[in-house]
Amino acid sequence: MSFLVAISRSAYPDTALDNFAASPSFAMGDAQSMMWMSQLAYETNTPDKVDSILKAWQLERKGLASNDPVTSLPPHSACFVAAAGRNATIIAFSGTDPLKIEDWITDFTAARSPDGLHSGFKAALDSVWPQIVPIIQQRPAPAQQLFFTGHSLGGALAIIAAERAMREFGATATAVYTFGGPRTGGQDFFNSYTTGLGTGLGTGLGTRTFRLVHGNDVVPTVPPPLLNTFLHVGQMIQCPTDGTFADPPTMSAPNGNDPGFVDGLIQAGLADLRAFAAFRFLRSIGPRPLDMLAGILPRIVRDHVPAIYFRALGIPLR
Repeated sequence: MSFLVAISRSAYPDTALDNFAASPSFAMGDAQSMMWMSQLAYETNTPDKVDSILKAWQLERKGLASNDPVTSLPPHSACFVAAAGRNATIIAFSGTDPLKIEDWITDFTAARSPDGLHSGFKAALDSVWPQIVPIIQQRPAPAQQLFFTGHSLGGALAIIAAERAMREFGATATAVYTFGGPRTGGQDFFNSYTTGLGTGLGTGLGTRTFRLVHGNDVVPTVPPPLLNTFLHVGQMIQCPTDGTFADPPTMSAPNGNDPGFVDGLIQAGLADLRAFAAFRFLRSIGPRPLDMLAGILPRIVRDHVPAIYFRALGIPLR
């Protein structure tokens, strides 16, 4: 991963996961903890830094995958951090790094695979799945609770990984948290994910998946849901632009497919005009170079950056 998505070691508080409850129901402490883990997945090119942070969080690294931000192969790949402790095993995937060509290839390979998934997302998970399987299957007794999480592209990979673990070897996730995640698959994938159809388990992950959406973030609106080609899974929790997620939140039904692409663009455009008129468009939202520039980005992009999700969860980065 590159300097655009990393933050300094000092920005990771040792107490970040102290409110982690490892609950199958939505818990704000779990959401905040999963946002920290999603951010940590952006640090995979510095394993020593990852280990230092995990140790402070009373977690032990169980797996890590990284690659060069510009030149690595294969073109479809994924970065993740897996850790155990605090009564859970957590697998966190990184989102798109603007300097990683593989991420852009992954994001824009949107044709459906034979099993109805976004081809780019499926290929990215395939590249690391052999490393993830033993982490799930051999998780220690004190860390049996299983969590998947990720921001942006990482959210899509978390969704696909959770369904695959459930379908292939009956490892049903305790909960899945995504932040600004896109749609991942069609009706068959939705059925398998939501109800466990075809898994033989008689249950699914629809009510254990919480997809958080900040304001007019464009990524959760894509790929567009034309003719049910791509559907969301889980329950959406949305907050207004520059707002905060309520606790307890209002959640959509597990069969909801919002937010919509066209409506999101219209609302974001109107919000940009209001901000421009009030001279509220030049401001930083976090410590990274990407955050420093966020004030001049279109709202549909600014509402997506990790720092804005931290803020909406009541955790301003320093």
